[in-house]
Amino acid sequence: MVAARPFCKLWFWPLLSFIMCLFSIGLAIALIVVTAQRDSLQGKAAMVTTEPVSVAKKPTVCGENNTNNNVLDLTESPRPGPFHDLTSAEIKNLREFLETFTETTAARPDQEMLNSSYIFMMDLMLPRKKEVLDYLNGVKDDVIRSARVILFRGDKAPPVVEEWNCGPLPKVFSCKLLKELETKTRNTLDFSLRPFSMMELSPDRGFKDLLMRLDTEIGTILKESYNATFTDCDMPDSCLKYTVTPVISNVSTSRELWITPTYNVPFHSLHPLGMSVLCQVNGVDPTQWNFSKIWYFDQIFNSLADFQQAYINNTLTKIKLTKPVHTHDSFSTLHRRGDPQPLNPQRAPTEVEPDGKRYSLKSRKVTYFNWDFHFRMSTLSGPALYDVRFKGERIAYEIALSEMAVFYSGISPWAQSNFVTSGSLVGLQQRSLVPGADCPETATLINQTVFNPDGDSPVTKYTFCIFEHNHGQPLRRHLSYPLTEGSFYDGMPDSALILRSAITIANYDYIIDFIFHQNGALETKATITGYLQAGYYINAEKQYGFRIGETLSGNLHQHLFHFKVDLDINGTANRYQTLDIEPESSAHSDESGHIFFQNQLVRTLKKSELDAVHSFNFDQPKAHIVFNNFSRNSFKENKGYRIYIEGMSKSLLSDDSDRSLPWAAHQMVVTKQKDSEIRGSSVYAMFDSARAATNFTTFYSDNENIVDEDLVLWITCGSYHIPSSEDLPTTATVGASMGFYLLPFNYHDECPSMTSRDAIMVRHADPSDAKRGIKVQRHNSTNRQCITRTSRLEHDLDLHPELLLEMNHKNSTS
Repeated sequence: MVAARPFCKLWFWPLLSFIMCLFSIGLAIALIVVTAQRDSLQGKAAMVTTEPVSVAKKPTVCGENNTNNNVLDLTESPRPGPFHDLTSAEIKNLREFLETFTETTAARPDQEMLNSSYIFMMDLMLPRKKEVLDYLNGVKDDVIRSARVILFRGDKAPPVVEEWNCGPLPKVFSCKLLKELETKTRNTLDFSLRPFSMMELSPDRGFKDLLMRLDTEIGTILKESYNATFTDCDMPDSCLKYTVTPVISNVSTSRELWITPTYNVPFHSLHPLGMSVLCQVNGVDPTQWNFSKIWYFDQIFNSLADFQQAYINNTLTKIKLTKPVHTHDSFSTLHRRGDPQPLNPQRAPTEVEPDGKRYSLKSRKVTYFNWDFHFRMSTLSGPALYDVRFKGERIAYEIALSEMAVFYSGISPWAQSNFVTSGSLVGLQQRSLVPGADCPETATLINQTVFNPDGDSPVTKYTFCIFEHNHGQPLRRHLSYPLTEGSFYDGMPDSALILRSAITIANYDYIIDFIFHQNGALETKATITGYLQAGYYINAEKQYGFRIGETLSGNLHQHLFHFKVDLDINGTANRYQTLDIEPESSAHSDESGHIFFQNQLVRTLKKSELDAVHSFNFDQPKAHIVFNNFSRNSFKENKGYRIYIEGMSKSLLSDDSDRSLPWAAHQMVVTKQKDSEIRGSSVYAMFDSARAATNFTTFYSDNENIVDEDLVLWITCGSYHIPSSEDLPTTATVGASMGFYLLPFNYHDECPSMTSRDAIMVRHADPSDAKRGIKVQRHNSTNRQCITRTSRLEHDLDLHPELLLEMNHKNSTS
């Protein structure tokens, strides 16, 4: 072994030199190849980014760093402004005052009865617009806040409904009866016109005696027909549930309700029983309420006695039903069933905010790029925006939901009704929103303080959510491919801010969105989902719908939404003009003598309110413009906004069909602003057809001048719903949206989105030499990755399940 070492030394250095030589040759060849590939890629116009290549860093959690220091302050403001909802302290102080004030003497929650004075509702009473504008413009230091209160005065003879204005907030020391001139609503009102309340409808309170008497008189028939009754039950969920429908009458002032029983299984509106009982519920003594008619399988009887006799004599068609057994596969439940899609678990796409929130929120005021606005949830009418500005200039003073209604059709009594939602106090029906379904996981969830008729003022969680959403389509784009046309691309995604609320009233859910686009457009959208109110199928229902289940009829109905839009385009002196599109014929410009047909614009200024009542006519296309005649852009055109209604629905019913809902007759009405014209409907609209408490036609029947005035637009949109079996178990939102857009019209010299950093431009690195490659120009700082946040839904509900679902059982109707 020792003798071999000189041999290794002899060959080591020559071998090393040979290997190094081969390595050098390899490096040279590699350099030549890389150079050749670079030249080839340049010849093919390879993509080159203009952004500097950053050193790889460990990804952070998405949104952990916010370069613009956006602020989210969700605490209740200690000094609420003129648009802020009633605070917890204000609600508490107001209740205490109403309980001790000699003119109201409201009963404490544990002492409330139908024959007492009790608080039905309290809501913010908006100050006069001029006072608010003086405050917003810095002329006044503060605005006095007050509350609108509805009292049911069962303690008076005769009993009445009263509306009061109480203030100042937060320490109330005075309440005054509201005058009709202040709200365009009659005051006081007959007790029979009061909206529904649990004081009346609960099986433990007002309806208790009524239901027990019904069981006593026809309980045997109920058991034979349905194997269930209203009160004689082993378990609470084995009792019959019921819905209540008011009788619409243009002559009667009697309070009449149809009680329609259903099985108490999820969901009860899909389990009708083919029966309704007409009740007279006048006065404050439930023992004096009585039954006047009964409808049973398309047979009407004028008394319970007549019905009993016909049943005993077998002179009617009898119903024999069995309560369905509730399982995960029941058709009316929402448990997943069928072949799973996708085959294996795979999460859905989700929204990501890589650099954090791009909006700020404090004291119910939102700032988002060029937009800022206030928002609230009215107890009476629902979500609303105030002082909406773009680039610091007020576009709208108020955009608010005014009313929602559903017009049903059918043979059965419940279907012959117009359901008006404000009678249910829309703001109180605003329930929690679920991140990951109702709103993206990234959404900011906002609490709402509301008055609780049963006691203290709770905080209803998550009544609003706000989030930025990429709509998945470009806001604008253009590709110019040929070199002779510049050869470039520019586009940007339509990322917009959405303020959302979801209102559940009985079986239906209504999603209301306010959407703020970066080009200065504001979209208001209403979407319908939830359960159908199905009828019991009989052959006579065929002309009103389709059979969608073994015993179910999907009845035709019309959804309508009414909005108040108070526009202030560069001030309150505005005009309303239509751009009517009309045909014209003229000699062709080539002097051939041929006639050329084309369209032209005819500018029509609407001078009075009656002239500004708009009903859509397909034969007369037009655009609706509100503008300021004293404010012009750089091209001397009037600054304005265009109103585009999407989802117009003509009401085919006669004007006399329901005098409490005249707003449904037109798609838009323009009126001169009045502080008294708060809403186009009222909380009494389900019962006041004989004489409407708020008559919307008076808003424009005086035919005031609307040229250079403060204008309010009353916009109605809707749709006809013809249910099909695919509406089971619930109606999908696809194709169920309607609303309107406010679009800038000559307001800016160019599209405001040109300032956005979201745009992407692709162009040649050297326009004179296309072979030198392409540049991608982004205006955001980085493409660095981030880690998405985990869902917080399960964690939040573990801590506070009451945020979403009722934890303490309370008897209710529907």
